[in-house]
Amino acid sequence: MMGSLRYLKCASLCAPNALRMHLDWEAVAGIASVLSSVAVLAAIVVGIRQVRVGASQVEHLRRATQLEGTMKIFEMLGSAEQFDARRFIVQGELATALADPGYRAELPLMSFAQRPHPELTILRLMEMIGVYVKHGLLDEGILFDFWSPPIVVVWPMLVKLGVIPAHRAAVGPLIWENAEYLYDRAAAYEAGRGAPTLAPDIGTPP
Repeated sequence: MMGSLRYLKCASLCAPNALRMHLDWEAVAGIASVLSSVAVLAAIVVGIRQVRVGASQVEHLRRATQLEGTMKIFEMLGSAEQFDARRFIVQGELATALADPGYRAELPLMSFAQRPHPELTILRLMEMIGVYVKHGLLDEGILFDFWSPPIVVVWPMLVKLGVIPAHRAAVGPLIWENAEYLYDRAAAYEAGRGAPTLAPDIGTPP
């Protein structure tokens, strides 16, 4: 009998303690869950910030590289060699040269011609720049704001004088496709800003 009483007394005293312990563990588990969620959220925020910072750094590097490339292109466009080639085309020297059957016969030979062909000098550069513009490596807005008139003038003259048709008849229709792309983009740029029909413009002598 006494043992039973002691058991009941112990049970009555221990039950609240057990309940409190159960509640305490639930609270601890709840707090741990909240802290875990906060930690995950903080990690996500830090990760997003790092991605944004990384993307900003990549964009800054891309723009810096693009600017450096643009300056080199401007330097090439302004070179004495390019100026002389443009002058050769737009001031009638090419048309005079093409009146010579020997010069005209060399057009299909392109780089293998025996005599110098200055028109190739500017075509090679236009082809290279056309590739850069087509693939977004060179900002066409900056390029055309600085240098669209010579591009827009030179290409149609080379077509009209028969240089481009002769090259394509010899090599195929895709020769100078990027130079033509560059011309199309430059012409669209000029038309978009309401520019008048351009007179021959070869740029400023170096």
